Amino acid sequence: MTDVRIRQAGADFREVILDHPLRLAGATVDRFTLAVVTVEVETSDGRPAEGVGASVLSVPWAWPRSPLSWHARDQALRDMVTGLCADAGSAAGDPLEICAELEARLSGPRGVPRLAASLVLGAVDNAVHDAWARAAGRPAPGLYQEALADPRLTALLKEGLGEPRTRLPVQHVVGVGDPLDEVRAWLERDGMRHVKVKVAGQDPKADAARITAIHALLDSGGSVSVDPNEGCESAADAAAMLDALPSEVLADVAYLEQPVPRDAAPDPVGMRELARRAPVLADESLAGVADLDRLAAGGWSGVVVKAAKGQSLALRSWAYAREHGLAVMVQDLTAVDLALAHSARLAATLPWSWSPFECNSRQYAPRANDGLKFMAVQDGQITLEAPRPGIY
Repeated sequence: MTDVRIRQAGADFREVILDHPLRLAGATVDRFTLAVVTVEVETSDGRPAEGVGASVLSVPWAWPRSPLSWHARDQALRDMVTGLCADAGSAAGDPLEICAELEARLSGPRGVPRLAASLVLGAVDNAVHDAWARAAGRPAPGLYQEALADPRLTALLKEGLGEPRTRLPVQHVVGVGDPLDEVRAWLERDGMRHVKVKVAGQDPKADAARITAIHALLDSGGSVSVDPNEGCESAADAAAMLDALPSEVLADVAYLEQPVPRDAAPDPVGMRELARRAPVLADESLAGVADLDRLAAGGWSGVVVKAAKGQSLALRSWAYAREHGLAVMVQDLTAVDLALAHSARLAATLPWSWSPFECNSRQYAPRANDGLKFMAVQDGQITLEAPRPGIY
């Protein structure tokens, strides 16, 4: 048996100040909290183990609208992590069973968005996965193929998991308003061919012009993804933006990420019409497993997973997408340090619909990654070390 029981858990917090702000549609990220959780577990035969997990508590992204100040919202999320750690003792099973139990125990003040709560749960969930695999003395992917209670998930993971990749192509992020000269310098220096363009979503023609200008900086064979971060009012507005692109630019658009607000009314007809132009992936709209059916019925082409939302949600989202013929890929949340190491390992472990790996903290908070060896980009790629016991 590989099941474990949590003995205790604790959290530490680190404020990360960006070297320069990352501008999204309607929000600016200039700092965030990195939550690092340590979990002590015990196996059924009494062997102890310890795991560590991290999540990025990004207030502007996860909890953008509130009468509370940024600091009050940030403190509320920190308190939720601390409270969940205090309540985690005695939870038992495999990591996904424990995650379900922890989710039922998660509590916080009124008004906390589900997306923000998913980041809280993710920090503890990631630590549990790490402790579970360390207790078995193995990298987590191998255990997923044989030691989970959910037989269907186990079968899908056994089918999909192969040898982990050691090299990942990097996707460069261009924030709203980032100077083109700086973008050009990054691409030329690191040899990158894939970019994600953040757009404001308010003026289809202006956004299309911005995308076209950035596309012109890419070598042949490059790709562009477009992320309005909920900035478009409707699927029709997002379609107007793509329709304003020259045909050769639209042909290189890999996907469109979260064009409309997370709480927008379902528009399956409009979303499927939009998806005729490029795959449309949900990000902020995915806060838990319960959202997957709704998103599929709503015409979305697929989903984005983030390690910050938790390993359990990432695995279940990947499996759901595989069963239902949807696209699924890993993206970043300006993850740093341990959180970035986890995100990179997740990206290297499973077959995703889109392989380029977003690691935008190398642009916005590089000093926060001083302990990571894989951050050097050569020929547009990073190189990972072999996986070790746990999730890293």
